[in-house]
Amino acid sequence: MIRIALLIVALAAAGWLASGYPGAHDEAAARAIRPGAGGQLTPAQVQRTIDLLHSARRARPDGEIVPRLAGLELTAGHPDRAAALVRPLVAYEPDNVTAWTVLAFALADSDPAVAAEARERRRALAPPVE
Repeated sequence: MIRIALLIVALAAAGWLASGYPGAHDEAAARAIRPGAGGQLTPAQVQRTIDLLHSARRARPDGEIVPRLAGLELTAGHPDRAAALVRPLVAYEPDNVTAWTVLAFALADSDPAVAAEARERRRALAPPVE
């Protein structure tokens, strides 16, 4: 009976680990995309990276992938999408400096007052070095 229980636990653990592999693979593939000679990603590279990070986010929805994804949405000209991605994150992880930074940039044109609040929060978390 103990062997059967251990086998079931081992299979469940293996399944759980295997379910995260596609996300880890997509995150690594997104990191491997490099800018061209001009030092910038092409629009196609930006979109491919966004697609990969969306896939990685499903496997690992943490505070590291979301700000990167939101930053790419800003680069692609979608500040509304960027803000929608980081708003829940700053509520859940109020000390995430990167998320506050992205939120400030995302809302700079559409909601300057909230963008200023986001910049203040970022400054409070990471004061400038003088």
